[in-house]
Amino acid sequence: MNVIRSLTLLLALAVSALADRPPNVVFILIDNCGQEWFGCYGSEEGCTPEIDRLAREGVRFEHCYTPPVCGPSRMVLLTGRYLLRSGFTMHHDAALYSGGGFDPAREVVFARQFREAGYATGIVGKWQINNLYDEPDVLRRHGFDQHLAWPGSIDTDRISRADHESYLAAVRARSVEGTVKFMPFIESRYWDPVLIRNGKRETHAGEFGPYVMQAAALEFIRQQRDKPFLLYYPMVLTHGQSFTEPVVPTPLNKDANRPHHEMYADMVRYADRLVGEVARTLDELKLRDNTLLFIASDNGTEKETKARRNGREVTGGLYQLNEAGSDVALLAHSPKLIPGGRTIALADFSDVLPTLCDLTGVPRPKDIVLDGRSHAAVLRGEPNQKPAREWIFNQYGAVRCVRDARFKLYSTGGLFDMESDPDETRDLTASTEPEHVAARERLGATLKSLPADAPPPFPLRSQSAFKLHASKP
Repeated sequence: MNVIRSLTLLLALAVSALADRPPNVVFILIDNCGQEWFGCYGSEEGCTPEIDRLAREGVRFEHCYTPPVCGPSRMVLLTGRYLLRSGFTMHHDAALYSGGGFDPAREVVFARQFREAGYATGIVGKWQINNLYDEPDVLRRHGFDQHLAWPGSIDTDRISRADHESYLAAVRARSVEGTVKFMPFIESRYWDPVLIRNGKRETHAGEFGPYVMQAAALEFIRQQRDKPFLLYYPMVLTHGQSFTEPVVPTPLNKDANRPHHEMYADMVRYADRLVGEVARTLDELKLRDNTLLFIASDNGTEKETKARRNGREVTGGLYQLNEAGSDVALLAHSPKLIPGGRTIALADFSDVLPTLCDLTGVPRPKDIVLDGRSHAAVLRGEPNQKPAREWIFNQYGAVRCVRDARFKLYSTGGLFDMESDPDETRDLTASTEPEHVAARERLGATLKSLPADAPPPFPLRSQSAFKLHASKP
């Protein structure tokens, strides 16, 4: 009986200690996957049962804006600041093209705040906004204690030194044609992946990259189970190997000679399985009640990919400021900390940093202008809380847009009723209907209130930046 009482006391103390410590955070980011592929957003493709279950049990954001391509999207997510603050208004693929990266002396990533507050911090997956060979300690300086990251550079094990010099010359020349031909030689993120683990380069012959990364993510959770932790898990799924190879076979079906729609659906299914496995691991370790689990996608799907959603066919909107390109999935789940079965109408990716800080008690960055609004009070279910946002903002290049629950206005002109016209086919700019005039004035005032773009810290390097440079006289 004394042994039983002792064990009961130890269990009670452990439960009490867990309840008193700050909540853990697991933030999963799925790459290049539009809302049209998530069942909880009306997809008819049947690929996301695990995520859909978490959405039903948690809180789903109906509309969440983010820049419509990987690098800019991550910059807003990680810093709580719009692109106009940093000057990275276009895609800059530092991992692939070098030329400078996301500078910890200029911008504060939320991981740094969490580490300074005593959290163990880790990243598993795709970073892209720095070159991990040029800056081998940059993830530590951004706030991550541990990392297993896909470096995303040209694989110098697979090309000759002369070819690599030719590639670097093409980058310096901002040549689209000269760089595109090297895309098949990007380090693999899928089969036979190349990864960097805490500064050391690894190759995994015969293995599937997402599986290797999943093992590292789960191991980090197990290692840190006795202390508060933050895991940022930006998956490589469901992005293609490169933009010249938009789909890859997964362990669900290794046949590469299938329709792209079929193969992409398998990629979504595999990502969904990994999300479900993370949730089950939190359950097994008795961590679910004190863990904030967020799931998001970083931008829309490749333009060649279509999916059925709410009775209509949606074409992927990568690189576009339309809803398919930049209105992404975002949901929050925590059985004890976030009352579930609800939706929040509006958010954008700048809101993630202040929301995570306020939910955990981690201080926000000091002396830095944040554009994000905190949804923490609403997520906690505090009574009489108003929504954090009446409008959400987005930008890519020189074009900006803002929307509320119903209307959307572009800085270049164009007003659309998103309730009746989600594909933006009927421009209401010239309409004299009072509600259209009021929306144009209201949203126009919001656009005018935002500052001009800061200059980029260096010439931006990406295919879209090279094309823009080539188009100028």
